[in-house]
Amino acid sequence: MSIVPWDADLLDRIERLHLKARRAVEGWRHGGHVSRSLATNIEFIDHKEYAPGDPIRHLDWKVAARTDKLVIRRHQAETIVPVLIVLDASGDLGTGQGPPDLERSKLGAAVTMAATLAVFLSKRGDPVGLSIVGGDGTFDAQIPPGPRTLPAVIRSLASVRSAGMAQLKSAFERVGESMPRRSVVIVVSDLMEEPAVWGPSLGVLASRGVDCRFIHIYDPDEWSLNYDSPVVLFSPEDGASLAMDPSAARSAMADVVEDYLHDVRSVLGQHRCSHHLASIDARMDEVIAAALMGRS
Repeated sequence: MSIVPWDADLLDRIERLHLKARRAVEGWRHGGHVSRSLATNIEFIDHKEYAPGDPIRHLDWKVAARTDKLVIRRHQAETIVPVLIVLDASGDLGTGQGPPDLERSKLGAAVTMAATLAVFLSKRGDPVGLSIVGGDGTFDAQIPPGPRTLPAVIRSLASVRSAGMAQLKSAFERVGESMPRRSVVIVVSDLMEEPAVWGPSLGVLASRGVDCRFIHIYDPDEWSLNYDSPVVLFSPEDGASLAMDPSAARSAMADVVEDYLHDVRSVLGQHRCSHHLASIDARMDEVIAAALMGRS
């Protein structure tokens, strides 16, 4: 079913999501580390002859050694950086039936995180774009970074439905080929595809000097098997199911999660990507602040 602009349910959802994101941004402390620039790249412009009073630290000694002339290196700080938010809307983040619960689901947490990032970056003047991977395909999910994209980004986020697989390998290759150098990509995903499969595709981003940051969404109940009775685990992506007794599998599950996180962090570290683990009930301001600063 196609989504039309005057769909009353969709308009209500857009308003609620935008309001939730705005309130989160406005509630952050002013002057804290969350309000700093996303990135600052220093670009060399040209030389000028040294004049008394110029900072000595900016002298170009290599030029002086070659020409016996004292010149100053002039630079320009680039604080406006194109940012692409990549949202994983694959089946394993939600049930695939209707819109995600913004309060208590992996997809809801991911959508809210992406919307809050978009509002914050737009308010600061950074060009923001959105790429949704996975999902049910009923909306335009590819929005290149630009100065006036926030309404389209919020609308797409409010429209998203989980379905299928994210195909992270091809998604990262596609993003890597389209993003300009010295840009930023922020991936919001549960990363439930094999790191050995999608990891090498990050080389495309690294080779172009793209700063890649991962917000890794997880549900603590899933990772700890915090269930009181036997359950059947079901994957909406491939239809596989597994019956288990949680009490008997908890200790083994802890080892599985530890090995999985080691593989994820190893792959991201190889390509100089930062990793920010975020449970669905984590403080969003702290996660986003760490991601904006690029601290793992």
